[in-house]
Amino acid sequence: MVGSATIALDWKCYKQICDTPNVFSRWMLAQTKELTDSALTARIDEVLGAAPVVKPADHRGGELSDMFELTLTGAQVTAIGAAVRAAVSAGQTTTGTRDRGLGGFIEAWSEYAEYLSRRER
Repeated sequence: MVGSATIALDWKCYKQICDTPNVFSRWMLAQTKELTDSALTARIDEVLGAAPVVKPADHRGGELSDMFELTLTGAQVTAIGAAVRAAVSAGQTTTGTRDRGLGGFIEAWSEYAEYLSRRER
């Protein structure tokens, strides 16, 4: 797992890791959990139980800004993407998205799915 060492990263390295399609924030994962079935919720809980990417020493974000490198399967990502698309189509929101909606969720999970597809070639 990249960035999970105990030594704080510099901002350039941290940003590079966080910009990878398989890296999601604690906040995004917590909101996604509200949209998925119990098997996927359990898998996301496993991710959230792991150590997040180590933040730069001067990072000011709290726990919700923790970033996690995901190692989900293509089937899991596809199922999450389907749940997110269904929620968006139904106008569903989560506890953290009531005011803003699920903007960006489809894009984030689609980007991760495409990333996995490229890696499997």
